[in-house]
Amino acid sequence: MKLFGHMPNGEDVFQVIIESNDLQLKILSLGAIIQDIRVRNVTHSLVLGYPKLEPYFVNSGKLGAVVGRYANRISNGKAKIDGKIYSFNKNQNETHTLHGGTNGSAARNWKIIEYDKSKVKLLDKLPDGHMGFPGNLTVETTYKVNKKTVDIFIEACTDKTTICNFTNHSYFNLDGAKNIANHNLIVNCDKVLPVDKDGIPISKPISAKELNLDFKNSRKLSDQGKPTEIDHNFCISNIRQSLRTNAIVSAKNISLELLSTEPGLQIYTGKGIDSGNDEGWGKFPYKEFAGIAIEPQIWPDSPNQSGFPNPYLSPNEKYKHHTRVKFSNSNDKSNR
Repeated sequence: MKLFGHMPNGEDVFQVIIESNDLQLKILSLGAIIQDIRVRNVTHSLVLGYPKLEPYFVNSGKLGAVVGRYANRISNGKAKIDGKIYSFNKNQNETHTLHGGTNGSAARNWKIIEYDKSKVKLLDKLPDGHMGFPGNLTVETTYKVNKKTVDIFIEACTDKTTICNFTNHSYFNLDGAKNIANHNLIVNCDKVLPVDKDGIPISKPISAKELNLDFKNSRKLSDQGKPTEIDHNFCISNIRQSLRTNAIVSAKNISLELLSTEPGLQIYTGKGIDSGNDEGWGKFPYKEFAGIAIEPQIWPDSPNQSGFPNPYLSPNEKYKHHTRVKFSNSNDKSNR
């Protein structure tokens, strides 16, 4: 663990490197961010990230961060919890709540409470009333590497009924190019949520074919060279289940398989990415479609939608989220 820099308020920000023989991750205490992922015999990072700390203070795309206490959108920044209407920080167009509000978990400096060569555990405590949400919520994120696999465990508990929905918001770019036009995608799901211009669900799930979002068979993420725009929740199930494959992304010789316990999978191909003049790992600024975010989570706006997965967490429960990302490199003779 090393000191990486300081928050605007002077707090220390730390970096931890965890690795196996095949894989290396750099993790920051700020936002529990995955800053960098490297696979053996590949020269570029497999995720969007910044070599310096300062760009992460803005980080409008939430690159690599753990977002919450409610990932994705809550319409009109309001929800009923235990019979009471709560109003939350409206950080999307001053209308909706996105990823837990302006000072959600992605913008907070977590505490590194445990680490060794292959694992790191980070802790944050979101106080009662933070961003308008009820309950003192304690959340832990653990990153663990083994061979070419990354396991992400997110657990949370509360002292008052609240809503709870975390996910890691890494953007993957497997070929190191300036956009993901040459990537292919498979999503093991044929139902999606139709949304309005703000990304708010407008109905129950419909067939992915109706929105031209059927990725059950591998499809290239471009049409006539132009990257495909996606920002939709794929409805994997209605409840949290055992770990299962949600999606496969591939480009050149690299592929990743994402498995998760979560009932939804938000796929976002990054149309809104813009790092300004801040350069990422490829020594160029990130612009639209620079990476694909694959976000296992509860469906968006679940507190306000009947029949959607249960977003509530009570004091006698523990929130448990598990995501696994398995990388492979067809050029690596030791691939396993």
